[in-house]
Amino acid sequence: MVKVRLNRQELAEVQQAAALRWQLARASAVANQKRAAVDDSQLDVLGLKAECAVAKLFGVASNTQALGIDSGQDVWVGEFSIDVKATFHQTGVLLFKSAAAFKADCAVLVTVTDEDDVMNVVGGISRKMFLERHRQADLGRGPCLVMGQDEIWPIETLWRKLAEMRFH
Repeated sequence: MVKVRLNRQELAEVQQAAALRWQLARASAVANQKRAAVDDSQLDVLGLKAECAVAKLFGVASNTQALGIDSGQDVWVGEFSIDVKATFHQTGVLLFKSAAAFKADCAVLVTVTDEDDVMNVVGGISRKMFLERHRQADLGRGPCLVMGQDEIWPIETLWRKLAEMRFH
């Protein structure tokens, strides 16, 4: 796990982008696919903070200002796409509503911390490995596919794999 602190500018950009994404999605009648019992705007802020933290950790451009509906590919490291999954629960799991919902090359799990400006980047897993090793669960909002924090690669392992792919 790596804790990533977002600066004031990043937090301001997250708030602005979350408000715009919320307005666009609701105006387009696109329902949020949330699995948490929270307000949609809170979920948008959480997701954008997580995306910003992952981009910052890997030293790539943040996509927080991108418009449109989420494509499932939140951060790019070279030609490698990452779907950033965030949770309000510090012990939360990596979760997809279905196999088809996992569109990126890998997923990274990010949790909140006790500090509003700090995100905990837990780890990640390739799409292939997730689809081979996940388990089905119902966490109270319908069936989904999950892997626990102890079942995914530590973030250091994912960072090494991405670095190897980037420079080979």
